[in-house]
Amino acid sequence: MKVSTMEMQVFNIFKAYWGITMNLKRVTNAKLIVVLREKKHVRYLICEKTVNRIGSALYNLALLTLASKQTYSTLTISLVKLFENLPGLLEPILAYLTDRETKRLKKAALLNVIQVLLYFALAFLLLKYQMPLALFVIILLANVLSDLLDGYMSKMFTPFSKTWIDQSERREISSLDIVLFSLSIIIGQLIGAQWLAVYPNNFWGLALLNAVTFALSLFFLKKIKFDDTVKMVMSAQDHVSATDFLQKMRLAYIHMKQKHIMQTVWLLTFGKVIAMGYGLLLNVSMVSTSNLRLGSYSQTLVILQLTSLIGLLLGSFLRFNWLEKINYGQLIMLANVALVFAIGSCFLGLPLGYTLFFKLIGIILSGYMAPKYYTDLVQVVDEEQLTRVDSLVNFVLLISAPLGILLTTICLQLFGLKTSWLLELGATLIFILAGEIVIYKNKH
Repeated sequence: MKVSTMEMQVFNIFKAYWGITMNLKRVTNAKLIVVLREKKHVRYLICEKTVNRIGSALYNLALLTLASKQTYSTLTISLVKLFENLPGLLEPILAYLTDRETKRLKKAALLNVIQVLLYFALAFLLLKYQMPLALFVIILLANVLSDLLDGYMSKMFTPFSKTWIDQSERREISSLDIVLFSLSIIIGQLIGAQWLAVYPNNFWGLALLNAVTFALSLFFLKKIKFDDTVKMVMSAQDHVSATDFLQKMRLAYIHMKQKHIMQTVWLLTFGKVIAMGYGLLLNVSMVSTSNLRLGSYSQTLVILQLTSLIGLLLGSFLRFNWLEKINYGQLIMLANVALVFAIGSCFLGLPLGYTLFFKLIGIILSGYMAPKYYTDLVQVVDEEQLTRVDSLVNFVLLISAPLGILLTTICLQLFGLKTSWLLELGATLIFILAGEIVIYKNKH
């Protein structure tokens, strides 16, 4: 039987992924295995977060598919894309509200029960997939509410990074969390896509499946037996107000400056603006340029996701002594140098293999830096400021994503694809040059 080039490419990627997975125990610090075996509360919390992410990924895919089946599909798809980032934009507010929580596991269990009941109710509403606009908006808002509850629980758990995990163990746990985050999104999307392929209009079944994932999260949550008391930074009697919120966020920002965190945050932010623009241009190019596809468009997307996952695995778990000596700013610059070569290969119309190679190098560097950076962030930030600082960093990075997409969309409309690639290349080179100047000045 003749094997196509596309099948061989996919086979080689899966083979590489399998080889990496089988050798993780040899290339990573054995401390991770010891921590997961001995600290059950950490293991159960990781399981709880992973199951929740899988459920969220499959249902977000279902919402987009449901929107596409409505008679007013353009409006509903726009609403889904508009609302999907809303929970992230509210992260600082969620962090502020969690300041008064003390016994957090009990509260998280209650919120989990609410999520289970919410998706049982959604399953009833989704018995008919064709619906009036008002009902679709209600379903969309219910999903946003669930994501907000999930974000609230995540913020309640943030201080546990400092109390449940020793400093020497934190980097390995952060690496695992980053890899599982990417893997859970892929698994959730695959489950949702397969379900809708077999049952094209059965959205109520997916809502029930999501309720099951939250029930499973609750199961893992109830198995955690550990002191979940954290240092309370706001009394339950304190008045919640916009003025107090802004003051607390300002104090968190000042704390970040005092701990010398802001330079890295701004470099990450501008780097993400460029990376999001690159991602949009690559997706547009894959539609029109056969050189940038391996098989169909959807098959190429899967290969890109697998490349990202392999890069995260290599970057998060492998240890390179020479990289340990490089600061965060230089790591960001190195990742963008790899991006320059990836952009250049797309601009020149080279086969996708070149882009995948340089993309893999950039993701390895990013995957290497992320757990290292978060480990140091938890270490240097005071416990009472940790949740707020974490939310501010995520908020700034989240805003950079739509900004990068918006700027690139404008370029595409005004100048076309080829010129947009050239502008993207120029912007990346300017960012590297400006970043090096900032790093040099701050160093001296």
